[in-house]
Amino acid sequence: MELRLRYLILMVVLVVIVNILATVKIFQSNKLYSQLSLFHKYQHSQLWNTTSSKQKLEFPNKENITSNSSKKLSLKTDNSGNPLIYNYGKNNLSLKGENGSGVILKPKEEEKAKILSEEYNVNVYISDLIPLNRMVPDSRPVGCKNQTFDESYMPQAAAIVTVYNEWPSILLRTIYSIINRTPRNLLKEIIIVDDNSDLEFYKEYLDIYIKDHFDTDLVKLIRLKERGGLIKARMEAIKYVTAEVVCILDSHMEVNINWLQPLLVEIMKNRSTLAMGQLDYINRNTFKYEFNRDYKTRYGFNWDFKFFEQYFRPDQMLNKKVTDTLPGPVIVGAGFAMDVKFFRKIGLYDPKMAIWGGENLELSWRVWCCGGQVLHVFCSHFGHIARYQPYSFPRDRLHTEVYNYKRAADVWLGPYKKYVYNYFPLMRDMDVGDLSDRLRIKNELKCKNFDWYLDNIWPELFRFDVNVTASGELRNKATQRCLDNYKQLYPSRQKLLVIPCSNIILRQGFSITYEKWLRTSLNCISTDCVSKTYCYAVVADCFLGVSNKWEHKDGFVKHLNTGLCLDLEKNFVAILQPCNSKQATQQWSFIQIPIDRKRI
Repeated sequence: MELRLRYLILMVVLVVIVNILATVKIFQSNKLYSQLSLFHKYQHSQLWNTTSSKQKLEFPNKENITSNSSKKLSLKTDNSGNPLIYNYGKNNLSLKGENGSGVILKPKEEEKAKILSEEYNVNVYISDLIPLNRMVPDSRPVGCKNQTFDESYMPQAAAIVTVYNEWPSILLRTIYSIINRTPRNLLKEIIIVDDNSDLEFYKEYLDIYIKDHFDTDLVKLIRLKERGGLIKARMEAIKYVTAEVVCILDSHMEVNINWLQPLLVEIMKNRSTLAMGQLDYINRNTFKYEFNRDYKTRYGFNWDFKFFEQYFRPDQMLNKKVTDTLPGPVIVGAGFAMDVKFFRKIGLYDPKMAIWGGENLELSWRVWCCGGQVLHVFCSHFGHIARYQPYSFPRDRLHTEVYNYKRAADVWLGPYKKYVYNYFPLMRDMDVGDLSDRLRIKNELKCKNFDWYLDNIWPELFRFDVNVTASGELRNKATQRCLDNYKQLYPSRQKLLVIPCSNIILRQGFSITYEKWLRTSLNCISTDCVSKTYCYAVVADCFLGVSNKWEHKDGFVKHLNTGLCLDLEKNFVAILQPCNSKQATQQWSFIQIPIDRKRI
């Protein structure tokens, strides 16, 4: 009897244990971030409720989504028919992150946030704390805030947002910002493309969340069956666009007030316009919306295809108001709009480019050379989270980017692709597939060549062996070292050094032009003088200030403005001193840089 009792007790205990294990398994499978072990540790899986200013809830799982799926969110509207997620009130301004404010965590929270930030290159802990539909400060210049628009004549637009493993609250905040700050009569559709994300949220819950919280005629979800990359995902999205204008956005943006109308105005003026808004910065560590930057900057590139900001030339700024648009050489990867017919006419993106990288440069060249224009529209603003590696790559990032760069260079750069090949030697033997379709588009549209582009759109970028009297490495005969420009992008008046020769044209390529300028790829060499007989050689803007004249004669590199000759100090800093035929360090030679150098 005692034995049977023990047996029954044992069976009851086993049943209880099995039920407990089954319950735990179900709980874990329903948990949004169950695949992320760090969330098991910190239990950090909450987002702000989008319909309440005070409550938090766990992000939707299968149970609470299914039970609430019949409760479509009721949207209030403003006077223009713009749907508002909820009515902003004074109480909301006290919430963390509201009105674009940054969030400072307590020490205990910082420990949790640190691990998450390292994983995603952005503070997702803070992203989950702040409202999905927060207000942002109006970052437009004052003149833009006084603009009014007759929207009855404007075309409708589609917003394309491609996403791959973006942190859920960051993506949703992007969507909510578009809905909250775009007139409903102008916004025909938001097309979300999931590029085969493997986070559980995207596999299990995103489509249910969209159906539960948004008008599905407005917000549409497309899923790729396999990873295609940013470029292919955008190409797929454009197939579904029914609006006249398409806006390309990233999945980590917050659009600003009246962001769309200024872009549409420029496209209505000229349907061959790529209208680009201004990027504000959302701090990836605090989520502060930052916009205290000089709005009169544009984007440029060097022969290594590095992308940077630079001020417009003085001649471009003459008599310009804050609300005026200005032409830009190249675009950023997102935050721009185009007429869909024109976009399709010029070939959309190169479909054989991989993942991400270089597509913004190639599209910019194609727009300019094939009859269009790229405009900076300073009254349109987007908040953007900038981080080092926004996308993951199946292969290493360098190989993928160089692959894309070569496809672009081989189609558009003509003889000047040699400068790019010099910087990326692995291009020489890289197979980038068939280019005939891209060349066909170029020929059929009778697109202009790259000389036209450099002469008219980006004259700042120098062709080392065009219209010059001397070019190559500037080698010092006494030391057999070369003048080096530090790869300076900006005219920072940095002193130049004389270092071991590298055969890298972007660092050590110099030319003397017909105008007698001593040039690097982007800048000119000027002087900072200590006295009438002692100056430093420095990098300066070619289009500002006094024009510096140089000549290379009898081995001397002479600065004609001062009459001094290029020399070097004992610490190999480049200087100018009175010319002296007995001074061996004043003798220089231009040595041709081999284009097919070997460097990995």
